[in-house]
Amino acid sequence: MMPKVMLFTALLACSVVADQTQPALTPGNRFTVTFPEMPTTFHARAASNNVPAQMTVFLPRNYDLNQKFPLLVFLNGGDGGNAANPGVARGITKEMDFICAVMPLFKTNVLNYVMRDEDAQFMWPHFRTMLERLDALVPNIDKSRQILGGFSNGAHAAAGLIDMSDGEVARRFSAVFFVEGGGRLMHYDLLAGKPFLMVSSNIKSKPRAEEIRDAAKLSGAITTFICHDVGSHDFPQATYPAVLEWLRNVTALPQR
Repeated sequence: MMPKVMLFTALLACSVVADQTQPALTPGNRFTVTFPEMPTTFHARAASNNVPAQMTVFLPRNYDLNQKFPLLVFLNGGDGGNAANPGVARGITKEMDFICAVMPLFKTNVLNYVMRDEDAQFMWPHFRTMLERLDALVPNIDKSRQILGGFSNGAHAAAGLIDMSDGEVARRFSAVFFVEGGGRLMHYDLLAGKPFLMVSSNIKSKPRAEEIRDAAKLSGAITTFICHDVGSHDFPQATYPAVLEWLRNVTALPQR
């Protein structure tokens, strides 16, 4: 299920760029990079469409090429969507201070809807390629302040990427957060010393979310827990201020 969130729809420039095209690095710009050489995404397979794999990046409204900015990569739930707009990340950050990116999910078998280890193993080379392209296009991403988050199946994908990337995802990302998912994570030890946030939206799922938080804490992660019961499997907008506060704390950004 996709999160029930209202996506920011400001009328900002959006440029679709080929692999060799440099997008405008200007405040508030949103650009999409396509990867036609990659396999069909989970979303395209589930929706039976021919949308190619793509990554979309949003530069914050206070973007300055002469300054370093933290990166927030958020993976959507369900089939991951078409990665046309990092709307959740933009909503959380209020379009300020963070470079936001969204990438699609890849799956080996869409008949099994939940993301599993074999899917993450299949997804990792493509995720890595997208991250490498992002680094080349936006040179002032702060390498020491990069956060990976996901909701539901996106959280499962994030957990799988941590497990199935030979430690590369854990080495790249300085902090991680899961929303209503991620319970398949095996290598909690890779979170040792890192800030980790667990978000629950349902009193029924809270015990499992607390177990994930506790496992991360036991492995040495610096844990935070947020529960806002809306009675359903969701990423409630009401939690965004607390998530933003956590993001600011783990990146040492001042509160606004």
